Amino acid sequence: GRTNKLVDGCYSLWQGGVFPLIHHVLKKQNDQALSSESWMFDQAALQTYLLANCQYPSGGLIDKPGKVRDFYHTCYCLSGLSVAQHFNEMDKVNRNVVGNEDNLLNTTHPLFNIGLDSALEAVTYYNTLEIPSLEQLRHFIV
Repeated sequence: GRTNKLVDGCYSLWQGGVFPLIHHVLKKQNDQALSSESWMFDQAALQTYLLANCQYPSGGLIDKPGKVRDFYHTCYCLSGLSVAQHFNEMDKVNRNVVGNEDNLLNTTHPLFNIGLDSALEAVTYYNTLEIPSLEQLRHFIV
């Protein structure tokens, strides 16, 4: 967000989703200081904020207290909540759910903002395709 931007529930994904991406880059560099249990932010605090302050009384999620619900904030608040609940490494999955287990969401990919299984299926599919040559790509340039 920009300097002096007020709190906004959608930043739970925009900012919270960055930490898993950084974590995976540092892991590839064999950073020994990385946690093997959680991302580099307070996952419980983010969940607590979203659950306590961003739920609209009749359903949906909101920007901040006093605002009305909308699809945009519902989507990104839920996605940020999912990222905060799931710590996924190649060999380890750790769940950190604030409140009742009914709060548990499916895992969201922090970069693509789709279900993790769907993201993995897409990557697997596109890895089977041939990379086009520059000559082939020129046909698509208008």
